[in-house]
Amino acid sequence: MQYYECRDLTNIIPSLKKLPNTLIKFELYGYIIPLSFITKFTNLQELVLLYSCDFDESNDPFEDFNELQHVTFSQLQILRFEDASPKTDLLIKFLENNGKFLKEFHVESDNYLLNLAIAKYCFNLKIFSILILSYENYELESLKEIFNNCQNLESIKVKCEGEYEKELLDVISEYSPNNFSELGLYYSYDAKSKLLPDTFETFFVNWKNRTSLKSISLIIDSYSGKNIFDNYEEIMKVIEKFIKLGVIKKFIID
Repeated sequence: MQYYECRDLTNIIPSLKKLPNTLIKFELYGYIIPLSFITKFTNLQELVLLYSCDFDESNDPFEDFNELQHVTFSQLQILRFEDASPKTDLLIKFLENNGKFLKEFHVESDNYLLNLAIAKYCFNLKIFSILILSYENYELESLKEIFNNCQNLESIKVKCEGEYEKELLDVISEYSPNNFSELGLYYSYDAKSKLLPDTFETFFVNWKNRTSLKSISLIIDSYSGKNIFDNYEEIMKVIEKFIKLGVIKKFIID
């Protein structure tokens, strides 16, 4: 694993190019990151590109991602982007070549076309995280496609803003595959959940009635902790009820 944290990584590229092709994990934190050197490491099993800075067209860190889109990384199992990701058309082309190898994929994008590409090319996924800001009909349909085509999917983490959560739970209870057993909901700094005790009750009843007998884990990731819910005490009564029934494996507010 190689890890660097700085704003401009250009000056270390010659050193990176000297690394052996046997490298299996590469993790980069930075701002300006010429990516063409990664084409050498075709044995990568894990590629992580994380950003904490804003950028625009004049300093896009994914400017040369087009050089990766045609390369086959046949060992790649984990691909993770955070805070930023390549342009949709380039990422779709990359997934066309490499999606079938992925077991885990994290991307902060709510792009409909990308969702369809994930459903089409990433059919071996087990773990998936995505940014969804709204749940219009076409976005719900693309999420259904992911569930229908990715039958090995076990876990999904959704970054949301507290909108249309009920609709999301409905889709998960009805369309998620039999192997599915973990849902993570991540809320941004000032977001509030609008989920009600009755909504949780309906979701867990529906889960109990599924053909799959797997219990489900629900993980809430929020800066507000339990204050993310206005009805926390009532919600916990529902949660405790379904834990006792074996429907819920674990419930965590982080």
